[in-house]
Amino acid sequence: MRNTIHKITSRLPVAAAALLLLFGGCASLTCSTPGMLDGITIKDSFGEPSQVVVIQTSVFYLFWSLPIASGDLSWNEEKQNIEGGVTFFEDQAGVEEIQTALMKYAESRNCDLADVNFNDADTSYGDVSYEGALGVLFGSSDLSVSAVLIPRTTAANNQ
Repeated sequence: MRNTIHKITSRLPVAAAALLLLFGGCASLTCSTPGMLDGITIKDSFGEPSQVVVIQTSVFYLFWSLPIASGDLSWNEEKQNIEGGVTFFEDQAGVEEIQTALMKYAESRNCDLADVNFNDADTSYGDVSYEGALGVLFGSSDLSVSAVLIPRTTAANNQ
């Protein structure tokens, strides 16, 4: 019985690492529905807000320096939208990448940005295994930006 438990617990770090690889690098764009911000005003901005946009990307590292999987924000010219994907062995999760994606998204909708917030968080996986080996081997970094879009036609009329 003790031998069976040891076999199971010795494989937990490997299983956890495999799961982290599956969910490691991702990128996404989330937007509020139209009309959700009706009647809301934002201090020191001109115009009515139309949408809240959140762009998130992350990267999963080996030894906190070698990227294994990274979120990839690509611009779809035909749809005029951001598409999230995964890139392996490259770090595509940076401030420049999400800032460029946010600016392209706002520009394609003829909007200015208000209330822009950046968030950067690092995660260690030391508590996942009993020995803490995953904390030494693996880590991830999540980067996101949120902003409120204000249509330029509305902003120009209110000045």
